[in-house]
Amino acid sequence: MKKNTIVTNLIIFIAIVIFLNLVSLSIFTRLDLSKGKIYSLSKASKQVARDLDDRLVIKAYFSKNLPGEYADARRYTQDLLSEYQAYSRGKLRFEFIDPSDEATLKEEAGKNQIFPVQMRVVENDKLEIREVYLGLAFLYRDKTESIPLVQNTRGLEYDITKLIKKITAQGMKKLAFFQSQPLNEMAAMQGQQNPGDIHSTVRQLLADSYEVSVIDLQDPVESAVSILVFSGTEDSLSTEQLYNLDQYIMSGRNIIFFQDRITTDIQTQQAALIESNLFQLLRNYGIFLKSNLVTDAQCGQVQVQRQQGMFRFMTPVNYPFFPVINNVNKQNMIVKNLEQMQLIFASELDTLRLTEGLTFEPLLFTSDNSGEVKAPQLDISVGNYMNINLKNILLEGPKVVSGIYTGRINSFFADNELYPDVIPFTESAAILVVTDADFIQDNGGAGVKGNLDFVLNAVDYMASESTLIEIRARETEFKPLKEISNTGRKIVKWANILLPSLLLILIGIIRYRKEIKRRKFLGELYE
Repeated sequence: MKKNTIVTNLIIFIAIVIFLNLVSLSIFTRLDLSKGKIYSLSKASKQVARDLDDRLVIKAYFSKNLPGEYADARRYTQDLLSEYQAYSRGKLRFEFIDPSDEATLKEEAGKNQIFPVQMRVVENDKLEIREVYLGLAFLYRDKTESIPLVQNTRGLEYDITKLIKKITAQGMKKLAFFQSQPLNEMAAMQGQQNPGDIHSTVRQLLADSYEVSVIDLQDPVESAVSILVFSGTEDSLSTEQLYNLDQYIMSGRNIIFFQDRITTDIQTQQAALIESNLFQLLRNYGIFLKSNLVTDAQCGQVQVQRQQGMFRFMTPVNYPFFPVINNVNKQNMIVKNLEQMQLIFASELDTLRLTEGLTFEPLLFTSDNSGEVKAPQLDISVGNYMNINLKNILLEGPKVVSGIYTGRINSFFADNELYPDVIPFTESAAILVVTDADFIQDNGGAGVKGNLDFVLNAVDYMASESTLIEIRARETEFKPLKEISNTGRKIVKWANILLPSLLLILIGIIRYRKEIKRRKFLGELYE
């Protein structure tokens, strides 16, 4: 009887284990206490996995003999893919493959755009060059996409979710990119450098999620375009360009302006007001860019050559016309998770002169120690700021340099008899303005990660494709220490010096008093 009971209990235990394993295939959870929950999937990624309507296979081509510093990349990737698989309800499957020693697997990896990379490895006091695989291939129906190299796990979730959305989409939304200087398409096709192409970095990033075309606004914007990026101009637009721009906005479609109010030349240290009919159009809508340049004590630096005796050397100087932005509207999803952006000769938005029916939501502010240089006295000389504590002279408070205008606006051509077919107004305008055209230029702000994240977030938001925004900035790189006063520094310093000693003394006193009580108790017990 006892033996039968043991067998019965064993069978019940095995059945429970099998049942729990079956349940775990469809029910998955993970406790993640890290800031931003960066070690578990975001809600957006979980939803993308759940929304799969057909089988998706991910082949992870990873060598087994990875150098030690990349072993974590394999483990992290496997954990991440396991989560995608758990939330996909059986639609997503993945497998790890080591193609290093098999020609057929190498050929398969190559067809899936995964190629080996050479890495230097030090083992047993020897330096050797090792060929390894670190890539992911996504196979869905008749489509194939790839992440050729998983060298850094930062941002891997974003890359995977973005590719899943791309490969499963029926078609990408269309984005038009206005550039005042037309591209030399023939030079681009031949792989030659095009001196007019100063936005290639931003366009390449956008091309991963949107069907991007470059336009000059000489013709009406095609109806399939859902968002327009205006990269700035220093001249007036032709009447046809202005009309096509106006009617695009009147059609209820969204636009992002990256536009300077002041043109500058850092080499000659000269600046001048931009005289363009674009500002007449914007003012008609209720959008006013002030004729100034904002200055900020929290700023980037420029190198200044100085002479001392026979020697010349470069000296870094804090230059307030290059504001470093980390003061953002935490209520808006475009910027709430962004840590740092860089502006170059930006102007201020006048938020007090809105037309009736138009609302404004600020996005980016300068710091509490800000100021301005007004036209026509636009002195941008670097020498004005050498050996100066900018916080002592910039005391005007934060200034708005970016925001979103929404609501009703009237067409700039509403009363023009030459355009009888004009759309006279729109009730659903959405216009995002950044008062800095350099923000997205290759030789300007496009080299700053925060700027690129802002552009991607802004485009996704304005195109109603906000799924990826919450993932993009989950892992931030810029974590500045909060500035404290000299008195505060001294308090922290002496607290670090004295507190451990005081704690040890306090623990010693407590233990001593406990020992005295114990001895007293034992003495009374045996008297």
